[in-house]
Amino acid sequence: MWVIKLGGSVTHYGSLVKWLQLVARWGDGKVIIVPGGGMYADAVRDFQRMRAEMADGHINDQQAHALAIYAMDQMARSLVAMVPALTLVRNPLEIAESGWQHRGLVWLPSEMALNPVLVNEWALPETWDITSDSLAAWLAWQLEASHLLLVKSDDRLLAMHHGLQLEQLQAIDMVDQGFSSLLKQAKFQTWILHQSQYRLFEEGFSGHPDQDYLLKTE
Repeated sequence: MWVIKLGGSVTHYGSLVKWLQLVARWGDGKVIIVPGGGMYADAVRDFQRMRAEMADGHINDQQAHALAIYAMDQMARSLVAMVPALTLVRNPLEIAESGWQHRGLVWLPSEMALNPVLVNEWALPETWDITSDSLAAWLAWQLEASHLLLVKSDDRLLAMHHGLQLEQLQAIDMVDQGFSSLLKQAKFQTWILHQSQYRLFEEGFSGHPDQDYLLKTE
């Protein structure tokens, strides 16, 4: 299985629909999209900052973390509204059932990511250090996926070639700071592409991924 994290900022580009259509057409129950929170998560950040300037009624990071996950739910629903051939899924059972129907999948994270039993097992911090990057890696663990693909809109990625290093990307805040702990003993391979490179996934990643886009952790 492939887990594809579509960064929230990708929603500002025409390529977003290309990615969604690719998954709808070729997903075959074996590709699941993890949406970034995008403008919905930005609204949570803005609200938290606004309330921090008030005398009371503050929103702590734990509460903001939960709200940001619900923001990802909103983005997931928005993506399926754009391409209705995709299917919303909440948990491993729905993922398996939709997989049998050979559908392209979009994850609604709140049911799993806010489940205290699952979260405590993996000790995911409830802070802004954990974004949809880490949640995508966490889902890849849960599903025993073979591949995780991060799709980013940061143009600096286009200038990077051969042997992308996780430490390098974290240093420039291209991936979140909690991401590395989830990759230390990962059995899945992690790849990263610019939002404009959807044809690389269509033409090669389904069969013979280009090692230039493999994210190295050592």
